[in-house]
Amino acid sequence: MAPESKTAGACHATLAVLSRKMRKRRKLRLRAVLGSIPHAIDCVGESARAMGFGEKQVHQIQMAVDEACANVVEHAYAGMPPGVMEVECRCEGQDLIVLIRDWGHTFEPDAVPVPDIGAPLEERHLGGLGLFLIRRAMDRAEFTFDPERGNELVMVKRLGS
Repeated sequence: MAPESKTAGACHATLAVLSRKMRKRRKLRLRAVLGSIPHAIDCVGESARAMGFGEKQVHQIQMAVDEACANVVEHAYAGMPPGVMEVECRCEGQDLIVLIRDWGHTFEPDAVPVPDIGAPLEERHLGGLGLFLIRRAMDRAEFTFDPERGNELVMVKRLGS
């Protein structure tokens, strides 16, 4: 079950372990609504830039965060009041690690079909494009589901990739 949130739509950042170049870890606790997503995108983008990623890679990372958070809002909390999502980013060596956590519905990522992006639009199936884009933009994207810790998506982008 999700921990209680006092954010009510506002974002509260917990910053820890400061280095000269960047904050090594940033964590946001957000209400899972579309209006919260820009806070997550900006936070992760700032960390990626501080780490030395170029604008093309920053855009890829931000797009993956946008898609992941939109999936939480649209799917994880479907049919329920908006819950909480956490967005954490941290630097580990050459890797930027972004964790998205929610306490909504689970799903089976491997059951989501890979979209045929070469097919004409009218022949494409709905769904799956966001997950496809996340996997293309990031070097790694791994899901775990735990009733206590919540649903987690860990995305990794290596500097220089």
